[in-house]
Formats: sequence, structure tokens, C-alpha cells
Amino acid sequence: MKKAIALVMAACLAFGLVACGGASSTATSTSTASSAASASEAASSEAAATEAGVKTGMAIVSSTTVADADADAAGNAQVDSTAAAVLVGEDGKIISCKLDVAQNKVAVNADGSFDTTATFKSKQELKEEYGMTKASGIGKEWYEQANAFADYVVGMTAEEVRAIEVGGDHNGPTDADIAASCTMNVTDFIEAIAQATENAQVLGASADDTLALGLSTEFSSSAVQPADNEGEGLVQTDTTYAAVTTDADGKITSSIWDCTQAKFNTTEEGVVTAKGETIVPKQAQKEAYGMTKASEIGKEWYEQANAYAAWLAGKTADEVAAVETNAEGHNGPTDADIAASCTMDVREFNNAVAKALA
Repeated sequence: MKKAIALVMAACLAFGLVACGGASSTATSTSTASSAASASEAASSEAAATEAGVKTGMAIVSSTTVADADADAAGNAQVDSTAAAVLVGEDGKIISCKLDVAQNKVAVNADGSFDTTATFKSKQELKEEYGMTKASGIGKEWYEQANAFADYVVGMTAEEVRAIEVGGDHNGPTDADIAASCTMNVTDFIEAIAQATENAQVLGASADDTLALGLSTEFSSSAVQPADNEGEGLVQTDTTYAAVTTDADGKITSSIWDCTQAKFNTTEEGVVTAKGETIVPKQAQKEAYGMTKASEIGKEWYEQANAYAAWLAGKTADEVAAVETNAEGHNGPTDADIAASCTMDVREFNNAVAKALA
């Protein structure tokens, strides 16, 4: 009888141990689930904070002008590309805005030839050289009026920017608060600013960062009229744009890389024709640009540009200038951390960043 009781007690004890073990396992599982839930909530919170954070945006609006050459006057192949860079707050209102224009004029001779050694400056770079002051009814240069308008849109949403009224002979703003500081045509400003505000993304900038905009233009693939007069000449100017934000230490917190290509044909009679009705920035072209098949890493232009722009975060102007490129290849960056994501030429973007941060 005692033996039977002992066996029953032993069985109960064993059952109790198993039960305790089961309870311990369940507690561990619950603790892990709780940690996972906390981590998930933290990630969701961080994602929400990022999504609602300060955004960096840039947009470009272009138009072309042509004139045929003759014995009395040179022809003209011209593109005007208005660029706007913005910082946008969580409420969709502009925190900061920068404006510039690449007005690339190429004089074409009566035989269709042109100077392929010409260099280009943006209107912001030209400053007083642009020469608007004397013709201005308010005695202000182009860059002064552009900067005044950029300051005027701070605090506005894209919708409010699009609602700005223009009028007069030059389609200048009619609001008295800005009309005293800017009387020139602002229609392209309005469109570029509105687009930049609408397409702005969270890229790492903060509300107190400094926003800058740099432009760099070069001849690309241009060719004068062939010596045998067969075929056409090609005037092509490529402008690279860099919207950059920096923190108090001068380190890049976000950047955007874009590019426009303006192409014009010329004939031996001096006729100038723009190739294409519109100029679409490379970022907007996405897969239509067609770099993927030719890329050794199988990435499109915008993918490589975005990867490189993101890689610049944390760098200073001096560090960007010191980026090494592969001279034997496409002058892509040689650093292993970015070479797998960007193999295309980064020199003009680095130059645009340098101009932005100068």
C-alpha cells in the first residue's frame, strides 16, 4: 500500500515538473512575441516618422528656341531650363526654395558649324554679367529677382504656388508683396516649384538644414557639319543638376541628381532644328531612358543616380571633390561601397555639387 502511494506521489511530481516546464516555455514564447511586437511597433513608428518627415525635391522645366543662320546673322540653338529645389515640411509647406536657369545658347554659322569649345554659366553664376539691371523697371538683376521670388513662396503649398497670379507685359507676379522685388516672367518658376514640391521625398534632410542648388553644363556628343556635307551636324548640351542639403557641420544630409539633354540638328545651309518637341529630365524618363541593357550592372540611369546621391550622405564638399573615378572605364566611382550600384560618369554631378556648396 505504501509502495502504491509512493508511485502515485512520484507520478504527480513528474506531472508537476512537466507542467512547470510547459509554463516556462509559454512564458518565453510570450516574451519573444512581446519583444517582436515592440520591435514591429518601433519600426512602424520610425517608418511613419520618416514618411512624415522633411522632404527634398527638385524639378526642371525646359523650352527651346531656334533661329536659322544666313549671310547676315548667325543662327541660334538655345535651351532654357528652369530648375527649382525645395525643402518641404510635414504639412506640405515649403521651408526653403532655390531657383536657377541654364540658358545655353549656341551660335550657329551660315555653314552649320558652331564653336564646340564654348562654356556655359547658369544665370545664378552670371550674377551682374547677365545684364538685366539696366532693363529692369525696379533696377534689380536676374538673380536678385529670382531669389526674392524663392523667398516669397516659403510657407506655401504646391497648390498655393500654382495659384500665384501673374500679369503685365512680362507675366510677373501681381501680388504687391513680391511685385516690388520681382517683375520678370515667373511662369516657369511657378511650374518648377510646384512640381518639385509635389515630387519631394524623404531623403534624410531636416528642417534646419541648408538647401543649395548647383548646375553644370557641357557639350556632349556634339558634331559640326561633316566635311563631305553629308548628314547633319548636332548641337547637344547636357546640364546636370544637384539639389543638396547640408547640416551645421557642412555634411550632406540629402541630394538629388538629375540631367537634361538638349539636341539640335544643323545643316550646311545654316538651318537649325530642335530634336524633339519637349525635353524630359532623365529622372522622369525612368526605364524609357534605356541604359539598363547597356549597363554592366543592369541598372537604369535614375537607379544609379539615386544610389550615388544617397551614397554622398555624410560627406563634405571636400570629400565629394576627392571621390576617385575609373578613368579607364566610364569615370564611375571606384569605391567598392558604391561601384556595385553606380558605374556611370559622376564627374559632372560632383561638379554641380561643388557649385551648390561653394
